[in-house]
Amino acid sequence: MSQAQAKQTQIELPGQHLTLQETLRVMDVAREMRDQREKAEEMFRRDDIRVALREKLMRTARLSGDNVTEAEIDAAIGQYMETLHTYQDPAPGLKRFLAHCWVWRGRILWSLAAGIAGGLWYFFG
Repeated sequence: MSQAQAKQTQIELPGQHLTLQETLRVMDVAREMRDQREKAEEMFRRDDIRVALREKLMRTARLSGDNVTEAEIDAAIGQYMETLHTYQDPAPGLKRFLAHCWVWRGRILWSLAAGIAGGLWYFFG
């Protein structure tokens, strides 16, 4: 091996021997940069969705003969997007009752089985 090759193998690159603290700090920076990139991509996707939705609604309004402005459609889209993922309790009724029965079906069946077994034991015991 020549002296030039020996010097090249001895040259230390920056970051070649990082401590655990330095490695964790670099990883934190990389994670933060990824999170910021994902947020920016989501914002751009949201803007693209809004633009596509606005164009579709404008075409639909023109075809149906509705006289609405882009500002009105933008306001409607904004209101729709704000309430898109909000939770609201379902209205009381038979469907809600049946949904609760389905969720609690295990306990209901066990209670019925225990009641029937207790009744049989009481009457025939």
